[in-house]
Amino acid sequence: MELFSIRLPLIKKNDPLLEIIIQTIKDQGKSLIERDIIVIAEKVVATSQGRVIKLTEVKNVSKKAKKLAENYEMDERYVELILQEASMILGGMRHVILAKVNDFLIANAGIDQSNAGIGNVVLLPKDLKKVVWDYWKKLRREFGIDNFGVIIADSRVQPLRKGTIGIAIATAGFEPVEDLRGHPDLFNRLMEITMRAVADDLASAAQFLLSEADQQTPVVIIRNSKVEFTENPQLTPEMAPEECLYMNIFSKYLLKRQEEE
Repeated sequence: MELFSIRLPLIKKNDPLLEIIIQTIKDQGKSLIERDIIVIAEKVVATSQGRVIKLTEVKNVSKKAKKLAENYEMDERYVELILQEASMILGGMRHVILAKVNDFLIANAGIDQSNAGIGNVVLLPKDLKKVVWDYWKKLRREFGIDNFGVIIADSRVQPLRKGTIGIAIATAGFEPVEDLRGHPDLFNRLMEITMRAVADDLASAAQFLLSEADQQTPVVIIRNSKVEFTENPQLTPEMAPEECLYMNIFSKYLLKRQEEE
């Protein structure tokens, strides 16, 4: 498998991102070919959608936002935006609130202050599922290819692990999860629960090259990956909270602590 990055000009608010990506690929003498997967950092997608907000424009701050801001030592305007973007707040710690957005958990509802400009923040892209399939259709048509995939990627933290890894927050054109249940292991024992997070693995690999800082490489092309390309994926990476190992155990742990207190 081969990965290489695409250096873009600085993407500004409301720029035509997809047109810029297409032109940049051609200007660099490159192309997209059969079985390529293009990984795009979510922040440039959000910036191109105009999802850059000045904190000074956030005027009406709720009591809940003020309370959370006090608890976690954060800007109350920032917290207000987190509440507006999140479908659920699970808790937090100093400078960080864990929120549920678009069926996944993410720090500060994915709202980022880095590379946003002084006093600004960038929200997560809107209409992610529609956007990723629109990109897939237009890129496939532009480069005349059939088997092709698109990932919009972000980063996340893992429980009890330092640092961030990649996460595919939207995908198109391939199966994002490989179901290995029922397959035999080395000793011919059938696996019962194993499902491989293909899209997240690819996003993590791309994280080595993705950069929205001064390198300006928010696009990575993955070539010769062993994935199942399809226009109709059968599985999605999301799962219900009651099926999640961490959510189940953490909720029981917190409930037990509350009872002991």
